[in-house]
Amino acid sequence: MNGGDSIGLSGGSGNLAQLQLQNLRYNLPQGDPESQLRSVAEDFEAIFVKQMLESMRSTLNPENELVDTGMAGDIFRDMLYDEYANIMSKTAGFGLADMIVDQYRA
Repeated sequence: MNGGDSIGLSGGSGNLAQLQLQNLRYNLPQGDPESQLRSVAEDFEAIFVKQMLESMRSTLNPENELVDTGMAGDIFRDMLYDEYANIMSKTAGFGLADMIVDQYRA
């Protein structure tokens, strides 16, 4: 690897997504290939949903926030959006994970 930049440690939400995708690549869940595929597809869907939420959040005017919380607030919001994305990918019925699984079965 070429230092920290190759895995996305230089900052920014896009780099965090790259790190999450790399984590998926190297830390496959245990079990049969079908359950591995399903698990990775669901994790990818959560990463995609988080990117979508972050894009939507970036359109908001930062002056409208109730409290300027600085770096701690940024970390909290990032963790909160991770959880939102995980919950939404499991319950909202986006269907991206299903499409990925179906594509690999074909």
